[in-house]
Amino acid sequence: MKTPSDDELTENNTDFGSLLAEARKAKNYTVDEVSDYLKIPVRTITALEANDNESLPAPTFTQGYIRAYAKFLEISEDEVLDIYNHVMPRDDASHLKPRSTLPDEANSQSPLIKTITMLLILAVIAAIAVGGFQYYQEKAGVLEDALDAKQQSFTGNSLDDPGTHRLDIKQKIAVSENSMPATEMPAPENKPAETAENDEADAPAAITPGETATASADLIEEKSESAPAEITSDAGSMQDTIEIIAENGSWVEVRDANKSRLLYNMLPAGGSRELAGRAPFSVTMGNARTTRVIVNGIEVDVSDYIRSTNTASFKVSTEGQEIIFH
Repeated sequence: MKTPSDDELTENNTDFGSLLAEARKAKNYTVDEVSDYLKIPVRTITALEANDNESLPAPTFTQGYIRAYAKFLEISEDEVLDIYNHVMPRDDASHLKPRSTLPDEANSQSPLIKTITMLLILAVIAAIAVGGFQYYQEKAGVLEDALDAKQQSFTGNSLDDPGTHRLDIKQKIAVSENSMPATEMPAPENKPAETAENDEADAPAAITPGETATASADLIEEKSESAPAEITSDAGSMQDTIEIIAENGSWVEVRDANKSRLLYNMLPAGGSRELAGRAPFSVTMGNARTTRVIVNGIEVDVSDYIRSTNTASFKVSTEGQEIIFH
C-alpha cells in the first residue's frame, strides 16, 4: 500500500491524533506493535490517536511521545508537534524537546555534561595513579629500611656511631727483617748448691748498661743477617696484602686463609684500609659497585659477584700477576 506524504496527511487531517493514526495504519502496524517497540503504554498511544488531552500526561511528556511516535512512523515530527501545540492552551504548551526513547537515536547530552564527565574520569585515573605511586614508594622505603637494618646487624658498628658493643679487632703482626718477636725465657730451676757454684764460676763478669746496649745491637744485627733477604709474596706467605677502597662508604669483613678476622667495620666515604695476612682472603662487603679491592697490587674485578642487593662475597688470591677466585 502506498504511504501518504506529509503534505497529504496535513491536508486531510486537522488534528495530530488523526495524523498519527492514519500513518500507523498506512504502515500496517497495530497499537500493540508500536507499544512494544517504543515502550509506550497502549493507553497512551490510544489517547494520542484520539486527541484525548485529558488522558495524556503533562505536555512535556506528551511532546516526547509525539516526537518518538512520529519519528517511528517516518512523518514530520515538527508538523505533528505544531498541531499539538495549537490544540493545547499556550500556557500549557511546552517548547521543550526531550530525548527520544528510540533505541537507534544518538545520545543528545550537552557538551557541558560530557566535559564534566570526562574531567571526573580523568580525576579518578589521576587519583589511582598517585595512590599507586605512593604505595610503591612506601613499599620501596620498607624494603630499603629492612636492607639497612640487615647491613647494620652485620657490621655491628659504624665510625660515626660505634654503639654500645664496641668491636675488638685483633690483627696479626707480620715479622719483618728489623723486628723480632718477644720470647718468654724459661724460669730458672732450683739447682743444687754445688752446681750453682760452678755456674757462678763459669758466668761472665758483670756487664755495664752501655755494654748491654751494644750486645743487644750486635745480637739484632746477627739475627738480621741470618734472616732471609726477601719473603716471596704468594698464596702461602704471610706477606700477602689486600687493600679496600670505599668510594661511597662500605661495611667490610675480611678474613685470611687462617680464618683470622683482619677487618670487621664500616669504612667511611673515601676511606681505605690496607691489610696483611695469608691469602686467599675471604671478603664480604656492602656498596660493592663503588668499592675497590686490590690484592698484592692487582685490582680485583668483582662485578660477577655483586648481588642485586649491592653486596658481594668472594674468596680471592693471586698467582703471579693473575687474580684467582676460590
